[in-house]
Parts: sequence; C-alpha cells; structure tokens
Amino acid sequence: MGKIPHFKHIDADVDGHKLRLAISGHDRLALLLDTINGAKTTLRLFFYIFGNDWVAVQVRLALIAARERGVKVWLIVDGFGSANWPDEVFKSLVDAGVYFARFNPRWGRRYLLRNHQKIVVADEVRALVGGSNVLDQYFLDDPGGSSWHDLLLRVDGPAAARLARYFDGLRRWTAAERPTLRMLLHIMSRRSDKAGALRWLFNGPFSRLSPLTRSLRQDVATAKRLDMIQAYFAPNWGMLRRLANIERRGGEMRLISASRSDNFATVSAARHCYRRLLRNHVTIYEYQPQMLHVKLIVADNAVYIGSANFDMRSLYINGEIMLRIEDNAFAKRVTGLVDAHVPYCDEISRAEHQAHSTWVARLRWLLAYFVVSTVDFTVTRTISLRRR
Repeated sequence: MGKIPHFKHIDADVDGHKLRLAISGHDRLALLLDTINGAKTTLRLFFYIFGNDWVAVQVRLALIAARERGVKVWLIVDGFGSANWPDEVFKSLVDAGVYFARFNPRWGRRYLLRNHQKIVVADEVRALVGGSNVLDQYFLDDPGGSSWHDLLLRVDGPAAARLARYFDGLRRWTAAERPTLRMLLHIMSRRSDKAGALRWLFNGPFSRLSPLTRSLRQDVATAKRLDMIQAYFAPNWGMLRRLANIERRGGEMRLISASRSDNFATVSAARHCYRRLLRNHVTIYEYQPQMLHVKLIVADNAVYIGSANFDMRSLYINGEIMLRIEDNAFAKRVTGLVDAHVPYCDEISRAEHQAHSTWVARLRWLLAYFVVSTVDFTVTRTISLRRR
C-alpha cells in the first residue's frame, strides 16, 4: 500500500463563485470545521452517516459552539446510514438547541430508500458537498489501509442559497406527519437547476430519469474526453454502451476505480464491466494507497462532484446530490488532479485483465454485478415506487 499521497487543494473562481476542492483527509476536515466555526447566523447539515468517534465528536463540539454564539443549526442524518448510532448520541446537540431529525426512518419496507447526500450550508453563502461521512476513516488518512480517499468541495457564492432552499424543503418533508415519496421527488425536481455554470442536480427513485441522471447521460453521450474517479462503478449496460462509444467517435476515456473496499462485491462488480470498456480502448486504473470513496466526473469542460457513485443505486434510487460545474479552466485543473492520481494506480491492461479472467473470477464478478446492479436495484426500486 505504501505512503498515502498528499494532493494539494484546488482553488478557482467560476461565474461569481469561489471554489476550493480539498482532497487529502486533513484538508477536508479543516474545511468542514472551518465552515462550521465561521458560521454567523445559520448552519444546515445533512449526512448519510454521522458516527460517534473522534471526528464525529469534533464536529458535534463545533456545532454546540455554534449554538452558543447564537447560530441556528439544523442537522438531519439518514435513518438507514446512521442507524448504528441511537438518538442518545445526538442528545448533547439537542440539549444545546440543535434541530435534529432522521431522514426516512425504518418504517415498513421503505428503509431500502436511502438519502446518501452530504451537505453543509453556512449562512446561505457557503456550501460544502462531497462524499465524506462524519467518521474518522473518512478524514484521518491511515497508512494501514482502513481510511477512505475522498473529496470535499467548498462553494462560496449565490449557489449556496439555492442549496439552502433545497435543504429547507427536505427538512419540512422530514418533519411532515405523512411524508410521501411524491412530495420528496417534487422537491428534488424543483430544486435541480436547469441552466447555469453551477447547477445543483439531485437524484431519487423517479419513475423516469432524474435531473442528475439525465444530465450525466447527455454529457456522456457527447463527450470527446471523459475522466472518471469512481468508488463504486457498476452502471447498466445502456450506460456502459455510451461509455464504450466515446472511443468510436474519436474521443478518449480514463477510469480510476477501486482496488479494494469494505464491500469487495463492489470491486468485483466493477471488474465485470472492464472487458467491454477495454475492448473499446478505455484506459482503466485501480487506485492502490487507500479505499476509494471519490465520486468525480470530468466530461469535456463539465465537472461533477458530490455524493453519487456511478452505479444503479446512485443513479436511479438513492437520494443523491452532484454539483455540475461548467468551466474550461476548472475542468483543466481537475483533469490535472486525475493525472496526479495515475502514479498511485495499477493500470489494468486488456492482456492483464484476460490473464486474471479465470472462469472462477468471471463467475464471481458476474454474481457480484448481478447482486449490486440487478437484484438490489430491482427490489429496492419496485418497493419504493409501489409506495409513492
């Protein structure tokens, strides 16, 4: 595994917004705590997982300190992702006056619908989005291999206020006596931006394509250059066909995927997809130093950063958020970040993949892909849409 690399943050100005993309764990934690500590009037936070270890305690203490200086604080966690941490863990926050709620707690079979978003909005002028949950392993880089490599993006500017309006709708939905899926999807659709250099795009179990998935399909279908760093890569065959077609129209694609994970089925599912991509001259790497939790796409001059993986659950079921940033200079900087990852990866050539494709390996990859992309997707989507 070796030494964990330190990737320098990226600063940029885009369409009246100041951006900072933090990559290394220490920088991401500093960005999160600085945002909380700098809030003057309001803090809105949503996390899929909010635990009870050292990082979680630091965040809780910062939120309590915010309340003590008069900041209004709203915290929502996902009922499924944070199920291991009972309400008692959050009692100190509630006692300090923090609004606390769980999104979609486990009633009936609806627990299969998860809100995977990670959102912080401070004073309606600063926002954070990315993939990091509030646990040590997402921020404390561990050379032993138990930490996650991730991204956190800070956005200063008008887009933060638009994200605050989405959060407010989500909070009202969570507090409603009888929240329906139809109401939730209306919020996600209404608050997804239709145009602009910075566009918030949301996903959920829509009966048709979500705003996020529709935008991704359009960009993938026309991209001449596509770079992806993806923690979980298991798209459907239609999306795989679109990726494979990039080379046929004279374009290029690189994919950096995970070499290991806390759920090895996701790694196997990704490897099931490699053959078709390699056949169409896609360059594939597997990241080695840490478990990979990055969700990053660069399609020509459009950059996607947020919570959504490139798999069936994230693109068709989960509550997800991505910020689409259309800016040529920023896209070039982020493409450089992808370049900087390559030395820490093993390239998966077509010959190497064939050499490892024993019938046992192919069967394992196929079964993993079937479970990850078909069984879980079909069961969850059917149950969710039946109970709108």
